[in-house]
Amino acid sequence: MLACRIRFPLTLALACVLFSGPAAWAQSLTCSEMEEFLRLGKILQQRNIPKGVTLPTRATLEYNGRRHDAAVQTVDISKPSFQTTKGTELNFRDFWGYNVAGYELAKILELNMVPPYVARTVGGHQASLSWWVDGAIMELDRRNRKMEPPDLGGWNKQMYAVRVWHQLIFDADPNLTNLLISTDWQLWIIDCTRAFRTRKDLGDPKDLVQCDRKLLAKLRTLDKDELNQKLSHWLRKSEIDALVVRASKIVDFFDKEVAAKGEGAVLYDVPRTSQPCGAGL
Repeated sequence: MLACRIRFPLTLALACVLFSGPAAWAQSLTCSEMEEFLRLGKILQQRNIPKGVTLPTRATLEYNGRRHDAAVQTVDISKPSFQTTKGTELNFRDFWGYNVAGYELAKILELNMVPPYVARTVGGHQASLSWWVDGAIMELDRRNRKMEPPDLGGWNKQMYAVRVWHQLIFDADPNLTNLLISTDWQLWIIDCTRAFRTRKDLGDPKDLVQCDRKLLAKLRTLDKDELNQKLSHWLRKSEIDALVVRASKIVDFFDKEVAAKGEGAVLYDVPRTSQPCGAGL
């Protein structure tokens, strides 16, 4: 968490006002423990979230004497065609289960950038529940308030990883409200209900600039059998097949970049926690 002092630049002082960090007990939880909290916690109340076209709600859960919030999404819409700001999308689907699939995929890749998501029934509806990132602000708000990251190089490396992720899952609706920034300037990717399209090309290859070395290694060894085992409850076979092809294309792209520019200009390393979903939530 940032420690506020008068000598900080204005942007960091503003960050101190906006950020309110997570409770100490929550920061010590493992991914499995957060998942258990989300699955078994008693829902005490729900209220609307002012952002999000899928009408998510914010729920307060209680479990083992502790309370924490979660984002709840129940959207499940399928249409033969759907008009978006980018044009007409055929075989459109907006599905809460993609959130859970995305989280499970992120754990396989040890991405450390997707908060825990679980599936459970809420109010008679199937839903995804995600761990609420306390004290976070949206990337949209950061830009509007002209807040600069204290470590620009580290920030750019995180953003490059986000871009690789969006190409991998083929998110049809990536936007700045779906990127959260926690108190330690860690980026967290949320809400992929419009991802996992069946297209086998990359949506926007020019977004691929550099890649985290471990992420690339994980993409290189992505196993289709493991994906079927862990994701088939939420993804159709055609969606998993397309995911595997896109992963291969991302690997090929960066292999060519390394051959042309050298490894040091293309690959980098970012620190990771021992927990596949990250830590400090």
